[in-house]
Amino acid sequence: MKTKAQFRFICIFFVLLIAGQGIYYLSKTRFENLIVNRLNVGVSVKIINLISPQEHAVQKGKNILGSNISMTVATGCDGMDGLIVVIAAILAFPMAFLNRIKGMLLGISVVYITNLLRIVMLFFTLRFQSGWFDFMHIYIGQFIVIFTAGLFFLIWINYTSKKEKLSGEQ
Repeated sequence: MKTKAQFRFICIFFVLLIAGQGIYYLSKTRFENLIVNRLNVGVSVKIINLISPQEHAVQKGKNILGSNISMTVATGCDGMDGLIVVIAAILAFPMAFLNRIKGMLLGISVVYITNLLRIVMLFFTLRFQSGWFDFMHIYIGQFIVIFTAGLFFLIWINYTSKKEKLSGEQ
């Protein structure tokens, strides 16, 4: 019986993951200004200037301009992959409705903040160790966002499973 439930979770997860990626792909140009420019680049510039005011980082569209450097945050570097993973996993896992909503809101927040920190880390990598930028972007940065989404999901289902078992929810 447990194997059947696991197979069901995996199937639902992949259907939701593919559907989420498809919806994102079809709508990304429509929401690029909001997701990339405002929520990622704009907020990252504020964080950079908070951490290091002498950088005088500014936003120009999807670019972050700093002390003799320019970094572009492209569509796809906006953390949406991690958000889609965490949403699909929480929706696919059997739990009480309220726990799904709380999990998605908290998961979105955790992944979003992780992606902002990734962008800031990449900015400072480009600024101070530019030779490491590609490695940090391709291997470390992307891994961190997806790993955070997966880790959050595992922590959340462990937490909610114990909570639901104690209260008899679901």
